[in-house]
Amino acid sequence: MASISSYKLKDGKKAWEFYIFAGVDPQTGKEIKIHRRGFPTEKIAQQEATLAEAEIIRGHSHYQTERILMADYLNQWITKLKVNVKEGSMIIYRYNLKKYIIPKIGDIRLAKYTLKEHQEFISSLFNDGLSLNTVKLINGTLHNALKKAVAIGYITKNPTVGVEFSAYAKDNSKKLHFWTKDQVGSFIEAAEEDKEPMWLSFFVTLIDCGLRVGEAMALRWSDIDFSKNTLSVNATRIYRAETGSNAGKIALDRPKTLSSKRTEYMTARVNDLLQQQYERHFSHGNVQGFRFSTSHNNDFVFTYSSDAKFGQPLRSRATTGAFNRITNRAGLPHIRIHDLRHTHAVLMREAGLSLDDIKDDLGHKDISTTQIYAEISPAKKERKPSTIRKIPKSVNTKRAPEHVDKSEVFTKTSPRTFTT
Repeated sequence: MASISSYKLKDGKKAWEFYIFAGVDPQTGKEIKIHRRGFPTEKIAQQEATLAEAEIIRGHSHYQTERILMADYLNQWITKLKVNVKEGSMIIYRYNLKKYIIPKIGDIRLAKYTLKEHQEFISSLFNDGLSLNTVKLINGTLHNALKKAVAIGYITKNPTVGVEFSAYAKDNSKKLHFWTKDQVGSFIEAAEEDKEPMWLSFFVTLIDCGLRVGEAMALRWSDIDFSKNTLSVNATRIYRAETGSNAGKIALDRPKTLSSKRTEYMTARVNDLLQQQYERHFSHGNVQGFRFSTSHNNDFVFTYSSDAKFGQPLRSRATTGAFNRITNRAGLPHIRIHDLRHTHAVLMREAGLSLDDIKDDLGHKDISTTQIYAEISPAKKERKPSTIRKIPKSVNTKRAPEHVDKSEVFTKTSPRTFTT
């Protein structure tokens, strides 16, 4: 809470000072800061700062934190107190604060916000028709904000602890949407007819490897190893941040969780399609085992191949538009692009993979997230997948040898071969 720094006196000697943020004046909206200086050592400055902080917490200072409104504190938290957080999480926090939290509870005083008020707030979100997952994300944002309020002494207890969701979970949980193997085949056939060839490789990679959209958009050629037949997830595109003053820029961040940073084996058709994508942009001949990396946009795997936009990286709106266009062409029921990830998991589950294997494949942090696939073909739960097989490492063809071939899981018949 205290910021301690040194400064020089006129005689050249060093002294120490501290600043303490003591809240926001509810009348003026200005920050309240306590500034004291003249301490001979950093240790003494720290001791005095600790005493000053204790005065604020005990209410002995005339700067009373009990007058702070929720809106004032939450704005302070998101701009000054929230550190070492992924940009993707910050985008969600800012969105939840602006759209849901501050409009509903911003006028309540922080010290007066109790579990009762919080339960009423959560209930109102369900009454507004929000899903359980969305409400939990909003609750998580507020929980983190008020956890910091406890840590710095603004309040003594986090009022979000103990809130209940169970009464709403069944009615508000979303149904799992996915395509069948035949529907996947129809989608791919329609994608082959698209004027932009990059979309075929992009969507097949999502389907066969189960990547999140942002993970696929962030893939670089340095993440692809054709000889080992692998792609590595090392980053994600934060396309929600690529708006406003950031329009036209590329926002990258660490993967969603530590488990999300992973290496995936490619199916035969993904390997072939990515080689085709590479050769459309570069002319290095045989790319088996070649690892390409640059600092400019050409380093991204999925960039446009058509003349008008050649080399330009994907944008979120364009991926949605292409997905809907191809879905309509195939005459398929509409799902979200993210549901291709569910489709991947469901087809792997039907092929006999255990939930633990699917958890690792998708990069889930823990098995609880993967449990949504538990009821998919339960009779096959313990069956070893005959369609997941190893093939010889010494194959004298352009296609790199596969360690794990999942192609039959995702196609109606045998894996399709794409020639260059």
